[in-house]
Amino acid sequence: MTKAWKADFIFPCLEKFYSDAGEVLNKKLLHLLPIYRPFISSEERLQWRIRSESEEMSKFVLGFYDDSAFSQVNDAFGGIEIAHSGYLDVRLWLSSLRKFLQEKNILMEDYFDESELVTEDVIRYKEITADKIIFCNGLASMNTTLFNWLPFRPLKGETLEIKIEKTLPRLFNRAAYVVPLSEHVYTVGSTYQHPPYSDNTTDASLVDLLQKLKALLNIPFEILHQDWGIRPTTPDRRPFLGAHPSNKNVIIFNGLGTKGVSLAPYFAQHLAEWMEGRSDLSTEVNIFRFKALYSS
Repeated sequence: MTKAWKADFIFPCLEKFYSDAGEVLNKKLLHLLPIYRPFISSEERLQWRIRSESEEMSKFVLGFYDDSAFSQVNDAFGGIEIAHSGYLDVRLWLSSLRKFLQEKNILMEDYFDESELVTEDVIRYKEITADKIIFCNGLASMNTTLFNWLPFRPLKGETLEIKIEKTLPRLFNRAAYVVPLSEHVYTVGSTYQHPPYSDNTTDASLVDLLQKLKALLNIPFEILHQDWGIRPTTPDRRPFLGAHPSNKNVIIFNGLGTKGVSLAPYFAQHLAEWMEGRSDLSTEVNIFRFKALYSS
């Protein structure tokens, strides 16, 4: 139970952002649900009890169980229930946002051709003229001439979609997480694999996820699908924000890694305030921390 980086700022921001976005889009995007984490031994239970009783952590604890509390999971040693948690319906968020931007005619869905980009005092791209351009294109930035010097760390992850006949009352997390995707369908994840890796799903990850899932769940499930993706992580687990060393009009917003859902609202606001001259850019995320890697 370690508090996440900037948790006191990031989580209130994300709750407000996705709740407000849901009202604008008329969709239920953010689902606040407790997380239940089973213990695997009496020793671990004791360690967590001591830590959870600290002043800082106690406000996050909804319940502490010495014995089995939920029949859906293997929790013979009890577990801990955590507040201020939940999940975002990412598929619904992306599809609803895309439709919203399309209806306002402010979304161009096309392949970005860097050779068409002119980065001078004014940014020009085909018929578009702008004061600035923001690169928020994930690992594609590794292949641009502007930001290929940044030390991206691609991190592959694989997940499963499973079907469970019963509705789970909580989010469950113990080595693997089980999160609702739709009615009776859940996402299970995730694996972590650094390069080299294959561009497909693997049997090894399937075995790994199934072992963790069977150790966690105490109810039958059916595998529906296995998926994979690549996360744009960074060496220090901090995002890449800021202006290109040679052109202040070229901005990057990237490297959110495995926590994009939670980090994006706060740091998008942070970047906007910096671009408008209302605040300084945090040195923790400013790409100038890697300026020594850049050569013009």
